[in-house]
Amino acid sequence: MNIFETTSVLNRTIRLTDVQWNHIRERHPEMEDQQDKLRETLENPDFVVHSVRDDTYHYVRKYAETPVSEKHALIVVKHLDRDGFVITAFFVSRIRKEGKVVVYGKEAYDQL
Repeated sequence: MNIFETTSVLNRTIRLTDVQWNHIRERHPEMEDQQDKLRETLENPDFVVHSVRDDTYHYVRKYAETPVSEKHALIVVKHLDRDGFVITAFFVSRIRKEGKVVVYGKEAYDQL
């Protein structure tokens, strides 16, 4: 069952399943009640990078306020043909750039 389904900035239908949502909440309890931020990050991220190592896409958006202070929401997504699904999501202070290729929002990415 899907928690939500939305169209990402890369024009892909991305779904968050209840299985993955439970995984996220168990591993990252600060994400509880943050579904609006997840959806907003997929629809309107600051940037998106492709992680070549594991063939995933990382959607990132900075938030001035989160349950754990000012942080970036980072959502790891697996793209299929025209759609995809959320693998995990969490808040981070810093973005690792190694092994990543910018596919959207190069200017915001370069300002990190």
